[in-house]
Amino acid sequence: MFFRWRTMFYIASVPGVVLALGMEFAVDSPRWLCKVGMLNDAKAVIGNLWGESEVDKAIQEFQSVIKNDGSDLDSQWLELLEEPHSRVTFIGGALFMLQQFAGINGVLYFSSLTFQDVGITDGALPSLFVGITNFAGALCASYLMDKQGRKQLLIGSYTGMAVSMFLVVCAISLPLDEDLGHNLSILGTLLYMFSFAIGAGPVTGLIIPELSSSRTRGKIMGFSFCVHWVCNFMVGLFFLDLVEMFGVAPVYAGFGGVSLLSALFAYYFIVETKGRSLEEIEMSMNSNYQAGDK
Repeated sequence: MFFRWRTMFYIASVPGVVLALGMEFAVDSPRWLCKVGMLNDAKAVIGNLWGESEVDKAIQEFQSVIKNDGSDLDSQWLELLEEPHSRVTFIGGALFMLQQFAGINGVLYFSSLTFQDVGITDGALPSLFVGITNFAGALCASYLMDKQGRKQLLIGSYTGMAVSMFLVVCAISLPLDEDLGHNLSILGTLLYMFSFAIGAGPVTGLIIPELSSSRTRGKIMGFSFCVHWVCNFMVGLFFLDLVEMFGVAPVYAGFGGVSLLSALFAYYFIVETKGRSLEEIEMSMNSNYQAGDK
């Protein structure tokens, strides 16, 4: 056992080392280069990344946003209460709150509990399937993100999570054949993880900075991730107590209900950002830009 946990930590350190080495080959952000006056360097990066035909348009958009927004170092936390920043702050906090209360960490941390409740005592193999499914979903998300759009992926993801939770509830609550109940529970859990991985997980972390202005992006992300970790902590703290009080089926039914609420929230509040630059998104959400363009 002593050897196993050490080996696990050694393996977990490998991605961090690879990422640190890979960052040595990353280029500076053209937006930052433009902000500090290094226009030639910014043009070179834009030309390499997006093509020479996009250089002039991108530089013009960068300079327009910088001129209107000012520096992010000059922004204040109270600006998050003002439009248009308050709208994005609300969306960011709500998205992360709904993401956590939809039960992802309850299902991920305690997935073996679901299988045990329907009579599957060996949780190692199902947990392995959960991890593989999560990875497969993330690969699909990387392909679908710019094909289907952020909003559509969020709606589809949360709808799939709701259906998955109700499948697990049926497997636990209904008087089904034992083998059918086992298979339905496994199917529901794996479908839940896959649905989360293609939308609710990656899109939530991507769309908030896309919607944020350059002036307040750091503060909005800081606030949103604070909400994320507080809700994460609450789910981890109270999940087992809730299961002990009410049982797995009612708790998972609650997760399914929150997932449906999240799909509705995405439908009514999320702005599609697919195929649009950060500057285009910011100008469309800020009335000051729109007024200046007329």
